Amino acid sequence: MKVNWSQKVVDLGKLQTGLGVAWVDSGVLLGVSLNPDRNAAKRSLQQTSSTKQLIDSPLPEDLNDQLEGALWGREIEWTWPPMLEIGTSFQRTVWVELLKCPHGQCWSYSELARRLGNPGAARAVGSACGKNPFPLRIPCHRIVSANGSLGGFTGDLELKRWLLQKEALQAQVLGSSLSDNALL
Repeated sequence: MKVNWSQKVVDLGKLQTGLGVAWVDSGVLLGVSLNPDRNAAKRSLQQTSSTKQLIDSPLPEDLNDQLEGALWGREIEWTWPPMLEIGTSFQRTVWVELLKCPHGQCWSYSELARRLGNPGAARAVGSACGKNPFPLRIPCHRIVSANGSLGGFTGDLELKRWLLQKEALQAQVLGSSLSDNALL
């Protein structure tokens, strides 16, 4: 299976982030890295995609538009499904549930654990969020601590704050109701 990859740095004005992506030509996303360091992003995507052979390729325009749109807080109608055959069964369950967290809203780690029917698993949920190989596509940035603090993020916390603020503003423009945590 030919695995394509691309990496660039995206300037968001106040901050910059990496956008490394691995995918296959059939339109399936194998991983996303927000690391601005090209070599580190490539190593991460090699591990996620379980291949050392990543072929440097131009990022498909529609995938680029979707990922960059997500970085700017836009609500995205994703056409690139993530390959959810990686990770543990529990991690995959968490990642699938994360897809249900609405744009412009935040859930706590404990709320996500309750949604999974395992209210005592907030720490395990946090760990699964931290191992999410599809940041942006699977919106782990929308999960915050029960006390309203940001918690963690596979990117950096300034990027998480940026994403939450942009999504909250976009959702306000579109008239969505928001969690107070969204503007942290």
